[in-house]
Amino acid sequence: MENLSKVSLISQLYAKAGIAPCNGIDEDYGDNIAGTSHKLLLEGIDFDLVYTPLQHLGYKSVLAVTGPLYAAGFEPFSISVTIALSSRFSNTETESLWEGMTAAFKEHKIDKIKLDLVPSLTGLTISLSSQGKQNRGLFVQRPACKAGDLLCVNGSLGAAYLGLQILEREKRVFEQANIQPSLDNYKFVLQSYLSPEIDKSLFGLFASTGILPSDGEFMGEGLSHAVKSICYRHALGAKIFMNRIPLAAQAGMVAEELGIDQLTAALNGGDDYRFLFAIPLEKHEELTKEFPQLDIIGHLADPASGANFITSDGQELELKAQAWDK
Repeated sequence: MENLSKVSLISQLYAKAGIAPCNGIDEDYGDNIAGTSHKLLLEGIDFDLVYTPLQHLGYKSVLAVTGPLYAAGFEPFSISVTIALSSRFSNTETESLWEGMTAAFKEHKIDKIKLDLVPSLTGLTISLSSQGKQNRGLFVQRPACKAGDLLCVNGSLGAAYLGLQILEREKRVFEQANIQPSLDNYKFVLQSYLSPEIDKSLFGLFASTGILPSDGEFMGEGLSHAVKSICYRHALGAKIFMNRIPLAAQAGMVAEELGIDQLTAALNGGDDYRFLFAIPLEKHEELTKEFPQLDIIGHLADPASGANFITSDGQELELKAQAWDK
C-alpha cells in the first residue's frame, strides 16, 4: 500500500468498506440533538508521567473529550471512562487521577458518569467517551458553512507546545546530569500545557446573541489541523493571515530561548485547547462588538484556492498539518 497521510488512509479505509463516516450526531433524541466524542490517551504517546501530575492529567483528559462537543455546539452531560493500569500504580495514584477527572466533571456539570478499571501490561491508558446535547431548535438554526465565513480563535496559540518543550528539555537535563529543574520563569507556558481551561461562556453568548457559528473545531492538534478539518468537512478552502494569529508575549520569550519559531508552534504545536469557529461574514459587525475575546484570523474560501497561509508581505503558502501530509 502506498504511503498515505493519516487522513487519507482513514478516508480510504471507509471507502473500501463502503461505510460513510459517522459525524457523531444522533438526531433521534427527543427535543434535543445528541452528539458523541471519544478519546484514547496513551502513556508515552499522549502524556509523560515524569512531568505530568496525575491530577492534572485527569482534569485535562476530560477536557480532551468534551472540547469537541463544545466546539460543535453541544453541552456535555455524560461520560464513560475506562482506565487501564499496570501494577506499578497504587490506589493512591489512581485516586489522584480520578480527583482531577472529578474536578472537571463538577466544573462542566457532567452528572452521568461511568467508570471501569482494567489491567494493563504497558502502563497507563485512558479511554473516554462523552455525550452532549443541543436543543433541536437551535441545532436547525445553524447556518451552512460557506466561502467567506470568518475564521476566529479564542485566545493566544502555541504556548502549550512551548511548555511541553520546556518539560522535555528539563527531563533530559535531569536524566543526564541529575540536576533538579528550575521552572519559575516558565509558569505561563507550563500552565498552558499542564492545566488548560475551556471558556464555556462563549457558548451561552452565541445562543443569547444569535451569532451562531457555521462550524467549530477544538484545537488539540494545532491551528493548521483545525483549519484543514473544517475545510475538509465542507469542501472549502481557507486563507489564514500571519499577522492576525494571536501570540502571547510570555510564550514569545520562551520560543526565542528554545530557538523555536512561535508561529510554527501555533500552527502545528497542539494542546492549546482553544476553539476555532467559522462565523458568517454578515455577522462581522455584531461579532466584533459582542465577542472581543475572539480574534478574526482569516476566512473560508473557494475550494480551488486550497487552505493557505498568508505571510506579512502577501505571499501565499500552503497550510501544512501533520495528519494531512505524508
